[in-house]
Amino acid sequence: MQIKFEYYNVAFKRYGDASWVFAQGEVANKSDKDFNSAVFRITLLDRKLLMWTGVFKIMGFRKRQTRLFEVPLDGLDYKVLPKMTKYEIYFESGY
Repeated sequence: MQIKFEYYNVAFKRYGDASWVFAQGEVANKSDKDFNSAVFRITLLDRKLLMWTGVFKIMGFRKRQTRLFEVPLDGLDYKVLPKMTKYEIYFESGY
């Protein structure tokens, strides 16, 4: 069984004058499997230093389906976003 996901249109934004940030985008289930629950980890890096990490969950994620996601990056101030050099999103677990 192949488990594969692809990520599109990922952006980091704040709303209005708020100081906190959201990550948003799309994730496509390219797997051969439907998931009742799929958990993904998102990590932001400043060169090789960890800036923020957290998870988001998508419920009822069918194979060949693309879903939107939006994650509040709790505790991360938007002023540090220009320091971000890389982000990673990957599948962590699911059933």
